[in-house]
Amino acid sequence: MTNDSSLTPEQRDGLLETYHDLLDLAETCRVPAVSAALRGALAELRVALDGQGVELEDYYRPRTALRLARAA
Repeated sequence: MTNDSSLTPEQRDGLLETYHDLLDLAETCRVPAVSAALRGALAELRVALDGQGVELEDYYRPRTALRLARAA
């Protein structure tokens, strides 16, 4: 599915922060069904962000850098 719309920088940063939140939960969750759901959500979010041209290194940028970028 393609369209001509793009994320705003604020939406992109918010989704990357959400990605990090989900990753934190997935790393600490001990409930198998919830952990599986989190891994699925992370995969779907990565696919969507990749479709918007988000670079791989953006996934690994520290959260503080994301927050500072949003504040600027």
